[in-house]
Amino acid sequence: MRTYSMVFLDIDGTLLDANDQVSPCTRKLLKHLEKRGISVILCSARSPAAIEPVSQQAGICGPIICYNGSLILSTDRSILFDQGMRAEDAIRFKEFADSAFPEVNVSTYLYNVWLVDSAQNQHICREAGRSQHEPLEGLLRSAVQSVPHVHKQLCMGAPLQILQLQERAMREFPMMDFLRSGPIYLEVTAKGVSKRSAVEKLHTLYMIDREETVACGDNFVDLEMLRYAGLGIAMGNAPEEVKRAADMVTASNLEDGVYIALKNLRFKQNSQVKTGEFR
Repeated sequence: MRTYSMVFLDIDGTLLDANDQVSPCTRKLLKHLEKRGISVILCSARSPAAIEPVSQQAGICGPIICYNGSLILSTDRSILFDQGMRAEDAIRFKEFADSAFPEVNVSTYLYNVWLVDSAQNQHICREAGRSQHEPLEGLLRSAVQSVPHVHKQLCMGAPLQILQLQERAMREFPMMDFLRSGPIYLEVTAKGVSKRSAVEKLHTLYMIDREETVACGDNFVDLEMLRYAGLGIAMGNAPEEVKRAADMVTASNLEDGVYIALKNLRFKQNSQVKTGEFR
């Protein structure tokens, strides 16, 4: 029976339930794995500020993958990897989306800054409440003067408009990747940046074989990560295409799917990690 040393967990729709909570049994299991020296890594489209409360709630302290792989932070939250899209590309895309799809909200993430046009927008208010990340109103052209690149742009709108925006944007902005993380969410990152590429970087860094990695996810943004991992696990609430790409399907995020998927797997300590701590 195969053994595993590294676990990658998507957050929304995977680790968290409908009330944005980590279940007690899942929390206990993840803390137990980490104490044994198993690397448990949160891998999300969220910003560092929005991942941190989840990490604390889950009781784990490993590295975190932010913005679908654009930014990877170590246990002490120093930067392990940092790659974004060019500022001029981000500006051009926002201008295009604002003009062609005015009802879709486009916001921008730069390190721990979430830049929005209006903090009172209904999509922004909902996302702020869910992620516990406060937005900052400002102009993108001004904000990018002080940063080397943009990590992510988030488009929020009606499902049909999100699909139409994705189709057009993929043709007109080949230097970017456009992946849905939910019916009303379209994630925009630099070309080649993905959860899969982040998983590859970290298992290489920790000198763990690809076959010893486990990944859990629930949406299209997780698809390539599930295909790449030694064991890709789709949630019961995932779209059928994502389920077909996975090695196994567990229960939904409302039914302790992460706990059910991991509890019977065999794990072995990562030799690069001392019991109870990450290097």
